[in-house]
Amino acid sequence: MIRKRLALWRLPVVAIGAAVAIGAAGCGGDPGTDASGPAQIRALLNAQPATLDPIAGARSAQVVWATMVEPLVNTDADLEPDRTGIITDWKRSSPTEWTFTMRPGLKFSNGEPADAAAVVNTLELTRDSETSILKTYFANVESIEAPDDTTVVVKTKRPQYDLVNLLTTVYLVPPKYYKDKGPEGFSAAPVGTGPYVFDDAKPGREISVKVNADYWGEKPKNTGVTFTWATEASQRLALLQSKSVDIAMDLPPSQAEQARKSGLEVVETESAMKITAFLESTKPPFDKPELREAAALAINRDEIVQGIFDGKAAADAGMLNVKPGTQPQEKVTADPAKARKLVGSAAPSVNLTYPSAQYTNIKEVAEAIGASLEEVGFKVKFRPLDYGTLVKEVGGRQLDGLYLFAAVPNAAAPDFFASGFMKTASITGNCPDPKIDGLVAEALEQKDATAAEKVYDELNTLAVVKKHCYVPLYKQMYAYGLGKGVKGAVYGPLNTFDFTKTTR
Repeated sequence: MIRKRLALWRLPVVAIGAAVAIGAAGCGGDPGTDASGPAQIRALLNAQPATLDPIAGARSAQVVWATMVEPLVNTDADLEPDRTGIITDWKRSSPTEWTFTMRPGLKFSNGEPADAAAVVNTLELTRDSETSILKTYFANVESIEAPDDTTVVVKTKRPQYDLVNLLTTVYLVPPKYYKDKGPEGFSAAPVGTGPYVFDDAKPGREISVKVNADYWGEKPKNTGVTFTWATEASQRLALLQSKSVDIAMDLPPSQAEQARKSGLEVVETESAMKITAFLESTKPPFDKPELREAAALAINRDEIVQGIFDGKAAADAGMLNVKPGTQPQEKVTADPAKARKLVGSAAPSVNLTYPSAQYTNIKEVAEAIGASLEEVGFKVKFRPLDYGTLVKEVGGRQLDGLYLFAAVPNAAAPDFFASGFMKTASITGNCPDPKIDGLVAEALEQKDATAAEKVYDELNTLAVVKKHCYVPLYKQMYAYGLGKGVKGAVYGPLNTFDFTKTTR
């Protein structure tokens, strides 16, 4: 069984943002509202969102699009589905049939009805679009129908216990607008049912949203959010200290400490995003099982957490322990001496690919892993890429060797990693194995999450401990800096943000 340990995360009062250079127009001074009234929140991201299309986009960008476009199902404080969102109820009428009830009378901000037909369209896009980031998770869905405006019936080919969990990461898009604009056009000006609507974008500089006056839920306490981005942590800190932004995302330990010393509030939260080393088992050198094992034994996740993050991350040895505060039943422990014996005198060459600016201190992490591999006999070539290129190369099966990628459980269910990264037909496809495919299917066919847990333990042991296709490293501990007087933005471990109560 996955064993609980003391949870290291809490829901903080923070916010996140998007980017401009220091001193750029619009970053400093009075935002143009009465000091006693609602203000525009200035939020600073660590990278420019690759796309604001929730059908095709990696979930790292949902912090921006989720202000405008909402998930079908909301989650509660325990990361479990609740009935407070677009979908307000569900019933499993048979092992392969689910009936969902929608909130009546919803409209998209452009006036289109946000009804059951829109849900059907979004789910079909998610299942069928070649560019869908969630395509693999919905391959088991056989049919989606809307018998009336507020009812959606989903039938699956085989039992699938976690369907409701998956709908927490499916964002509702307006059928006509999405078809007319296409993915690129939608990304340029998203339309949804959310508390904010698209306002403006300055290409390469910022994205702004403003309050949706017709929002069905509680209205925001601010006038909107302007997202800017800065890839350098020192620049994010400087922008926060100079009052150019209200919230700075992703401050590494040294910058977080500097922010505290300057009198700013910093909130740290363990997220569910798992930084993982993926080994490509279908190509040299890691088509040889003994070299995969050697690489797994060479990497010391505890040293990375202590040496690079000063303990401000959570070392994690499993792929399927999704929620913060959990660990796998079995794990691989670093053993460089055994790794050297497995490598021998062959000195195999390894490409080590990583996103150069996407995750906190990722360059240092890559360099530490490369050094560990070289110490046991590998020859390492570093390949830093921008995040968008890395995603394309992962999806296009263009990579070999080892690459660093964030496994993000946008739904708090083990299958999000199992189907997303372990199946032959998955996002990464780096460890094809009929036995793994069989275990993934077997887990989904269980009655519920409790019944599936034993299967997931077996699956994690096979893929991580025995086959060494994955080297889980750590769950990211995010640090956010807040400007003086900023409060009310809520961050959740699944990389979700609620800006609606943010004030300054």
